[in-house]
Amino acid sequence: MQIAAQIWWPDARSPCTARRRLDLLARAGWIDCHIINAHPLLPVLRPLFTWEPGQDGPDAEHIASQSRARWSQPARPLEVCVASSLAASLLGSTARRLPPPEQRDHDLRLAAVYVHYRVALPRLAELWIGQHALAKAGYQIKDPDALLRDEHGRVLRVIESAGRNGAPQIARFHEHCVESDLPYELW
Repeated sequence: MQIAAQIWWPDARSPCTARRRLDLLARAGWIDCHIINAHPLLPVLRPLFTWEPGQDGPDAEHIASQSRARWSQPARPLEVCVASSLAASLLGSTARRLPPPEQRDHDLRLAAVYVHYRVALPRLAELWIGQHALAKAGYQIKDPDALLRDEHGRVLRVIESAGRNGAPQIARFHEHCVESDLPYELW
């Protein structure tokens, strides 16, 4: 609810405004609300690492250590809202249910990064294309979490949530981006 309120009702005088409006959307069948266990949302200040072609690669061990260390708080109950099957179908998305438990912290992190773009970098947020709107990258190729794509279809950068990834996962992601000449941000 906190993330939705930041985007849709930033000037609301009370958190009750967001609650009432989300309840209306749920009753109308546009969203489904759930209570899940998730780690507290992490602050979104800047990426853990950014890379562009021609730059040195990441210190994968250091980034993995940073990524794992920030998830120090225990999980707690959190209300989340997801698009209903009706909304997903009408809007052309494949995202139509609560993600599996092992994916939830990752998806909440990515949602918080999207909100950061919407609030701090609105022109770039208009170029955001989420994973569910993208074609599959290919066999045994990790699909990006999101892309920023310009009006000509050129990828400006890949947005990836580092989650609790280990050094091998970070190194493989970097190598894929090097091979494809894709700039990226790891959050």
